[in-house]
Amino acid sequence: MQWSMVQPPIFPSLEHMSCFDCVRGCFYWTQPSGWSDHLMVLDTCTMRFSTVDLLTGCHVELSNLPDKSRGRRSLNAVVMGREGALEMFSLVCQHGSFAIYHTSLKNNSQEWKLEKIIQLPGQYHSICTMRAAEGFLFFRGAPEGIHVGNVDCYSMEVKTYEITKVCTKMENTFNPRRTLPYFSFPPLLSEPTI
Repeated sequence: MQWSMVQPPIFPSLEHMSCFDCVRGCFYWTQPSGWSDHLMVLDTCTMRFSTVDLLTGCHVELSNLPDKSRGRRSLNAVVMGREGALEMFSLVCQHGSFAIYHTSLKNNSQEWKLEKIIQLPGQYHSICTMRAAEGFLFFRGAPEGIHVGNVDCYSMEVKTYEITKVCTKMENTFNPRRTLPYFSFPPLLSEPTI
C-alpha cells in the first residue's frame, strides 16, 4: 500500500472545517460556525472525497434564521440514523433560547427533511455540541449568572431524544490539556454491578 495526498473537493481546506464525525466508514466535515453549502465526505474504503448538498429542504430555512450560532464551536453532528439514513443534529439559537434541529436525508433523497425540534434547558447563556457517538449526542452549556468556566455536560439519546445531565465541571477553554468527559465506558471499565 502506498499513501498519497488527496485534494478535498471543496474549500476551505480541512483545517478550517469542524471536527469530523465518522458514520458507516465515512468521515463528515462541516464548517465550525454558520452554514456552508456542502458537507464534505471522505469514504475510507475508497479514499475518495465527495460532497453532500447541505442547503436543501429545511436546511435552507435554518440557514436564514437570525442568531443561528454563537462562537466557533461545532454546531452540527452527523449520525447513523434509522434504516441507514444520514441524520444531522444542528444547534440553533433563536432569541436567546437553544434548540437542536434533527434532520435526515433518507432513501437517497436530495432534500433534508425536518424530523424534530428538541428544546434544550433554558438556563444557559451558551451551549455547544461536543460530538456524537454510539447513538448519543453530547453537548455542554454554561449557566446564566455563573462563571463561564463552569459547564454542565449532557447526553441525548438519538433514538428517544432523552436528555440526561452527566456532570458539571470546571473548564479553562484555553488550556490545551483540559479534560473532556468520557461517556461510553467499555464493560471492563464500567462500575461494578450485582
